[in-house]
Amino acid sequence: MLEPLAERDVPELSPAQCFIDGQAACGEGEPFEVGFPVTGERLIELRAASAEQVDVAVAAARRSFDEGTWRDLAPEERAEVLRRTADILEARAGDLVRRILFDNAKTRAEARADVLAAINTCRGAAGHAEAEEEHAPQPEHGVLRRVVREPVGVVLGLTPYNAPLMFSGIKAAPALASGNSVVLKPSERAPLLASELCKAAHEAGLPPGVLNLVHGQVETAARAAEHRDVDMITLTGGTSAGSAVMRAAAPTIKNLLLELGGKSAHIVLADADLDRAIPAVAAGIFRNAGQRCFSGSRLVVEESVAWRVEEGVAEIAAGLEVGDPFDEGTQVGAMIDEQAVRDVDAFVGRAMDDGLRVAAGGHRARELEPGAFYRPTVLLGAGADSHAARTEIFGPVLTVIRVRDAEEAVRVANSSDYGLAGGVWSRDLNKAQRVARAVRAGYMWINTYAAIFGDVPFGGYGQSGVGRETGRWGYEAYTEAKTIMLDTTGGASAPIFE
Repeated sequence: MLEPLAERDVPELSPAQCFIDGQAACGEGEPFEVGFPVTGERLIELRAASAEQVDVAVAAARRSFDEGTWRDLAPEERAEVLRRTADILEARAGDLVRRILFDNAKTRAEARADVLAAINTCRGAAGHAEAEEEHAPQPEHGVLRRVVREPVGVVLGLTPYNAPLMFSGIKAAPALASGNSVVLKPSERAPLLASELCKAAHEAGLPPGVLNLVHGQVETAARAAEHRDVDMITLTGGTSAGSAVMRAAAPTIKNLLLELGGKSAHIVLADADLDRAIPAVAAGIFRNAGQRCFSGSRLVVEESVAWRVEEGVAEIAAGLEVGDPFDEGTQVGAMIDEQAVRDVDAFVGRAMDDGLRVAAGGHRARELEPGAFYRPTVLLGAGADSHAARTEIFGPVLTVIRVRDAEEAVRVANSSDYGLAGGVWSRDLNKAQRVARAVRAGYMWINTYAAIFGDVPFGGYGQSGVGRETGRWGYEAYTEAKTIMLDTTGGASAPIFE
C-alpha cells in the first residue's frame, strides 16, 4: 500500500512559481493541477501565467538585454555568478532531490543524477564563457579581421517533464553564460523545479529580468514563442511540439535549437559480450520508466543470438522492482501521470493487435493503482516497418527486431524517421566503429549505453531535432558569429568605381 500524501513529508510548495523581473509571482491565468504521480493525488494547484504576464516576462528579458546589465559584463563575471549558482544548488541538493521525487516520481538515484547534471551544467557553462576566444586570421591587403561571438538576445527555453531541473539548467546556463537573457517555460506536468534554479541564480547575483519563468500549457508556450521580442527558441520535447515551435518561429525567423523525439536502435551483434550487453539493453530502456528521449526502445539483434538476448532482457524486466520512488530499493518509479500510462497501454494493445508477442510486462502495475506505474515490457516479433518499431513511445516498452547481420542492422536502424541516439555491441571494434558511423544518429555508444557526458554535443538527425546541446557546441548555439574588419590603409581595400 502506497502512503498517501497526507502521510508524507511534503516540502513547502508555494503557488508563486512564476519568476518575473526578479520577483516570484503567482500566475494570473487559468488554474491547473500538479499531480503526485505515485498516488494520483493533487500535489498543488497553480495558475498559468496570463498573456499579460508572459508579455511582462519577455519585456523584462528584452530590457535587461538591451540595457546590457548582464550582456556587457566580462565573461569572468558572468562565470562567477554561474559558479555561485552551482554552489547554491549543491548546498540544497538533498532538498532538490526530495522535490523532484514529488514533482516527477523518478527514483532517488535518478533524481540525484538530475540535480548533479544541473550543477555540472552551470559550472561547465561558466568555463566555456571564460574560454571564449576571438578568431583573428592573418591580415591581408592591410585589413585586420576579427571573428567574435555575441549573444543572440532573448532566449525562450521550453523544457520537458522527465528531468525538470537538469533541462532547466541545460537551457538556461549556456544561454546566460554567453550573455543572453532568458525566459523559461517548463512542462506543466512537472513544473516545480525551474523556480529553484531561478531563486539560486538570483541569490548568486543575477540581475533582475535576466532570467524569467512563466508557467502554463500550450497557450502559454505559444504566446511566448510567437513574441516578436524573442530572438531564439530552444525546446526539448516531442517532435510534434518541435513542428509547432518551427511554425511559431517562422514569421520572425527566430534561431532554433530543438532536441526532439527518438526511437533509438540498440544493436546487439552476434559477437557481442552478451553478459554485459543484456543488462545494458534493459537499463537503456527501463531506467526513468522509459521516459528518456534517447531510450534504446528498439532492440535490433542478430538472429543467431536473439533468443538468448530476448530471454535475458525479459527476465530482467520481469524482476525489476517497480514501486515507490522514495524507497531506495525501487528500480523503476512512476510515469509522469495517468495519461502517460494510458498512452503506453494503448501502444502495447496496438502492438498485440498487430501480432507482436509480450515476453514481459504488457500492463500497468495494478497493485500500485491509482499510481502511474507501468510494468517494464518486452515486445517480440516486430518487423522494421511495424507500428511498434516506428512510433516513439515515451515509456518502458522495448520492441525487438531480429536481423541477419550487421548490414541489415544498419538498414533497420536507419529506417526510422528519428535519429537521436543509438548503440552497438560487438567484440570487433572495427566493425562496431563502422556500424556506429553508418547509423544516422547524433549520439552513438559502442559497448555501453546511456553514458552521458556534458563536454560533447548532444542532438539528433531528421525528426529528432535541429542543432546540438551541451559542451562547447551547446554554448556556441546561443551565440551569433560576427566578423569585424578594419582597413589599416584608410580604405584602399574597398572596391570602388573607377
